[in-house]
Amino acid sequence: MTGKGAPMPETARRAALWAVLAAATLLTSGCAGWVRDNLTQSPTPWRRIQPAALPVTLGESRDFPIVAARMRDTGAVYKTYNVALGNPTTLPGENRLTIDVQTLPDSLFGALVQPPRVFPVPLYTMETLTVTTRREFPDMKVKVADAARRNRYGDYDYATAQDEQNTCVLAWQLINDHKRMLPERIEAVRVEYRVCGVGSNIRALLAPFDGMTLTLPETILEAQDLGGL
Repeated sequence: MTGKGAPMPETARRAALWAVLAAATLLTSGCAGWVRDNLTQSPTPWRRIQPAALPVTLGESRDFPIVAARMRDTGAVYKTYNVALGNPTTLPGENRLTIDVQTLPDSLFGALVQPPRVFPVPLYTMETLTVTTRREFPDMKVKVADAARRNRYGDYDYATAQDEQNTCVLAWQLINDHKRMLPERIEAVRVEYRVCGVGSNIRALLAPFDGMTLTLPETILEAQDLGGL
């Protein structure tokens, strides 16, 4: 004996080669699947939609009619809607309503591989709110409301901005009450409303936000069902 092992039989050598190739194929397909699944977590391009396709109904408003609407998806979890509203002022910036609908994953893999959250929680800190209001309302006097306001879906916070001729409001709300409001498949709804108008009537500016009705694909409680809120 020379101390070296006997040559591997041809059939065994072929079997080992096939095993290596099979393992490599599985690993490659697994990586490809992982990459593909992660690529689907990126936001899709914005696409225009009709106002009737929005998950919200706003009351009739002469000053803030719906001008255009668009939406995009982020993975299978988030749907974001952007609604451009009329602007009776000459101020820069867009009057708008933004809605993010977060649904629950419908599979175990979907629960493990989710896109990054499209909105922060809490929605604003004083630092981020200051940055936002300076960007949205340059050269205007900004004031954060001392107390929350209430619409049919609960409390919401808002800030106001004013100059000599115009008033603006920025309102934001996170709806995540499953016991009394949201259907089981909806994890949360984030709504943000930004409008500017002529004059100083803050209540009139907030009226569309106060009176909005969410019309999600799955039932969300109507205003009359929330009398106990």
